[in-house]
Amino acid sequence: MIGSYLINQIAIKRSAFAVILTSAVYLLVAQPPALGNTQQNLRQKNLQVRAQDPTQSLLRQGEDPTQSKQLNGSIEILLRASQTQPNLDLAHVQLSFVLFANTLSQESRAANKTEAGQVPIGNSLVTGRAVYEDTGLPATRHRVQLIASELLSGPHARFYFHTTITDENGDFSLPRVAAGEYYVVALTIDQRAGSGPPFPFPGQSGDSAVDAARVEQFKKDHTRIAVDGQHDLTVNLRVTNPHFGTISGRILDSSGTPAVRANVHLMSRGEKSFGAGVFTDERGEYRIFGLPAGEYIISASPPAQGRDQGELTRHYEGVLGATYFPSTLESRNSPPVTVVADRDTGNIEVTLIARSLHSLAGTVRMRGDNRPVSSAHVSLTRNQISDQTSETWKTRGIEGAMSSYTSSTDTSGHWWIANVPDGSYRLRVESMLPIEQTNQQFVKEQLDVTVEGADVEDLLVEVSGGSRISGVVSIEGNRPSPQFVRVDAYRFKGSANSSTQLDEAGKFELTTVPAGEITLSAFPSPQDNFYVKSIEANGLDLLRTSITIAEGEEIKDVRIVISPNVGVVAGRVFSLKGDKPIAGIHVALRRVIDDKLRSFGGKLDTYTDDRGNFTLSAAPGVYLVVAWHAADSPSAYADAMNRASRDQGSGLTLAPNDRKQLDIGMP
Repeated sequence: MIGSYLINQIAIKRSAFAVILTSAVYLLVAQPPALGNTQQNLRQKNLQVRAQDPTQSLLRQGEDPTQSKQLNGSIEILLRASQTQPNLDLAHVQLSFVLFANTLSQESRAANKTEAGQVPIGNSLVTGRAVYEDTGLPATRHRVQLIASELLSGPHARFYFHTTITDENGDFSLPRVAAGEYYVVALTIDQRAGSGPPFPFPGQSGDSAVDAARVEQFKKDHTRIAVDGQHDLTVNLRVTNPHFGTISGRILDSSGTPAVRANVHLMSRGEKSFGAGVFTDERGEYRIFGLPAGEYIISASPPAQGRDQGELTRHYEGVLGATYFPSTLESRNSPPVTVVADRDTGNIEVTLIARSLHSLAGTVRMRGDNRPVSSAHVSLTRNQISDQTSETWKTRGIEGAMSSYTSSTDTSGHWWIANVPDGSYRLRVESMLPIEQTNQQFVKEQLDVTVEGADVEDLLVEVSGGSRISGVVSIEGNRPSPQFVRVDAYRFKGSANSSTQLDEAGKFELTTVPAGEITLSAFPSPQDNFYVKSIEANGLDLLRTSITIAEGEEIKDVRIVISPNVGVVAGRVFSLKGDKPIAGIHVALRRVIDDKLRSFGGKLDTYTDDRGNFTLSAAPGVYLVVAWHAADSPSAYADAMNRASRDQGSGLTLAPNDRKQLDIGMP
């Protein structure tokens, strides 16, 4: 059904990776023409919706919206740059994204085994109109979704969203809705990921109290409806007006001719940095929607010249080969464009500067049998340069994130990247998320490439199917089991990872495990109620040491023990001046003894609530409870450690199922 999709809840619930999503590179879709509003054009309208909505383009049954963002036409990039890390290392961002992507890959396979016949289908038609609560005007370009109430109560391997987009009158229609209770969620499709919730309903953070509060707030914020599956229902919505503005203009080549299909880039200069991009139309014109009021840097890359032969692969071009508004090669020389709420900032014209740009092309094949690898993700990033005075010194922040190039391999394993200036680069080849079961999975490969005065052709990248690790996870005692447990194998050299989840029998199997020295980890959830007591294989304590695996080798009978017997520390942080509670204080548990033990599970850090209260949990051991103002100077944590050592002496001993009370006074 158009406008509806299936998604793996298990991939959404992971808060650690949800955080990564808000600080990683997102590949979305271009802004489309306005939607029509006639019923007779419903089929055409739905096709437009697919092109318009970032989470709807290319979405079919069984696809995850996060996965589709990676696979869509890839012309919008978003990164939430940290103010505390102005020199954000793009390689670390990409590594985080890869770890998240690999997790989704493994979990998607298991969830996709669900029969499509389990999808609830009814005969009710839910229609309505969305208007802005402040003006009463139609809320156009809003994604309306029905969230089944049972999704709020616990994990589901697979679930179904009814989804559509409001038309120019704010009207929407959701057909074939089954009987049940739903919450109606309406969010603008122009919302930049990172400036809003990554998913339309609250996922699980691992903190049961926090999760319960999120669910209650979700219920207060959204309209609840009851559908009987037979009769139609009308619901009208009043939504928050985002008061977005737009930027529009034209791109010309060096001769003054309109540049058709030029890639236009946008970078924000606000507190929450993000980037976006669109292609110009047949007149060389563009428009970028959904922009909060503020200042932006505009640039454009020349139209990519297509390959002479072979299939066209999906690709995104970074800003390294771009010309900045109005016609300069340096972003620092480009005047910012100001966006005003509810208005279009027009006539922003960029004239491209003729310069030497090159393309890279190659093939990805499996090592051994030489089979071509299709649907592989290929990325190109500029290597860091040691000379910080150089003009080619690594670009920082959002501009650094938008300096990456991406492509994907076709059925012959071919890939292609265009508009790359001279320089030294790192090429990474990774498995795509296996939305289609035909996608080949392999260990990530990377190599250095130099572009110097000419195109780079026929670059062969050989990848490996990797190794396997399997075993079993047991739960100590007769207490309730975790909702799920994820098992990871990670190789630091080359930053390669494999991840999977337990089956119903408590067994796991990691595939595409990178060869070499790896660390094995397990992550129970909810994490505040469980910890990993032991990981053992071949007589090795894998919580204290790594394990080496050869390519093609299989390690069996890994034994992981999860314990519910966490120790808990609860308390209050107050001011020594007046004994007043302090909210927003970062509180963390730090092990006193450095015995090389890696800790997984428990709630090792948190922030105090409005009453200054906090609750932490951890595996049995000796800890210091450290509290500091997160916004203070870089030395704040070191000062807090010294204060904890002075006040708590040798530390706080937590026994299994222990519960300690500790109040902390701060100057």
